[in-house]
Amino acid sequence: MKKYFFRLPQFEDTRGRLPRNDNSGQASLVLVLVLGLVSMMSVLASSSLSVSNVQIENTISESNRAWYAAWSGIDEIMYRLRSHQDFENNYTVGLTLSNGATASATVTGDSNQKIVRSSGFDNGIIKNLEVTIASSSSKASFIFAAQAGEGGFELEGNTIVTGNNGAPGNVYSNGPVLGIKANSGVSGSKILGSVWAVGTIGGLSSPNSGGVYIQKNAWANTLTACLIDGTVRASVPPTNCPYSGGLEISDPPSPATLASVDASYWKNKALEGGVWNGDCNIASTDGTDCSGGTRVIGTIQILGDLNVPSGVNLTITGPLWVKGDIFISQNNVLTTSEVVGKNSIMVVVSDPDNPNLKGRMVTSSNVQFNRNSQGAGIIFISENKSMDCATLPAIDMTSNTATVVFVAIDGCINVGSNSQINGILGKKIHVKNNSTIRYDPSLARAIVVPDSGGWNVVNIREY
Repeated sequence: MKKYFFRLPQFEDTRGRLPRNDNSGQASLVLVLVLGLVSMMSVLASSSLSVSNVQIENTISESNRAWYAAWSGIDEIMYRLRSHQDFENNYTVGLTLSNGATASATVTGDSNQKIVRSSGFDNGIIKNLEVTIASSSSKASFIFAAQAGEGGFELEGNTIVTGNNGAPGNVYSNGPVLGIKANSGVSGSKILGSVWAVGTIGGLSSPNSGGVYIQKNAWANTLTACLIDGTVRASVPPTNCPYSGGLEISDPPSPATLASVDASYWKNKALEGGVWNGDCNIASTDGTDCSGGTRVIGTIQILGDLNVPSGVNLTITGPLWVKGDIFISQNNVLTTSEVVGKNSIMVVVSDPDNPNLKGRMVTSSNVQFNRNSQGAGIIFISENKSMDCATLPAIDMTSNTATVVFVAIDGCINVGSNSQINGILGKKIHVKNNSTIRYDPSLARAIVVPDSGGWNVVNIREY
């Protein structure tokens, strides 16, 4: 079989050689240059787009940080208002956040309405917020599980401050916050919330040993013995106090007034029901039982002591003013009457003529205070001025006392071992072993305090 080969025709020059194209190299060079130029333009365009995207993302991030910083300023002013810090007609606070953003917030206005303005700054970005708030004169701003005056807040071993259903139990102290052992486990002195202390957070036995475990954030003048799971604000770095979050060097929080309940108002309300002259001895048969044998009392002033002997179940139907002392013996149940609805009853123990010795409340072991079906309870207010927590406190609760809230604006509250209470305010508070303070926000909603309440948000705008 023959094989045939085909050859493409070629042209030869007159000397028998193939012709040479002198422009082919130039065309290739041009093509390479064109392709290179296109590639460079594509890279530059892509780079320019990437830079623009980064700039946009940075601007958005900075804008968000400025916006959140502005809200931090609003939150700070609202917190101080609701904790009853004293303001003039114009008050300004500055904040520096852990991410470098800053805020400046100002509150103006009177006791009926205030305007809170806050500006957040981050890398040249500014966000402005304005919140209008009005006085909520029918409710108290009871927002802490425990609030202490300059005497401070003291916790012994195996003590816990918490909230209901996993909510935080926050503490505010115009003095120190001191504990026996900073341990997050089953033992120690534990605050399962945040702490604001105008003084020191440290050890009860000595400033630099023991201490307090704080589950969330802490803001104090100094921290000398503690364990903190959140962030820290203090005038100097903490010592002997590990913390999980960031650190901000700042002035301590300002003192906050404890005047969250208007005792004078409730004393006047009690007087509307009449006056009992002398001591009232519940269940007595000698004519000194102001309940008349019914074991039901309310809306009355007692010009003497109120004595509730062991095993007496007493129902309270309205406000009481005891111008003497209150003594409640062991194994007792005091119940809030259904007739008061959802508003808690105030029991004021106060002798304005002898505030250093009289106006005390003492409960023995196994005393229980029951709320009614709508959640209203009994709030005990002592105006005694004794700061002697060991032997003569204004309020002295012995072991196994379960109640609603105790208030002693000018004295010490001593919480006995194995006690459980729902809230406490005192110039000084000492909590003994194995006791629990469990803040219940429903209590705050149940306290009626005319003309000295909290603040409600009316309007929010960005400007």
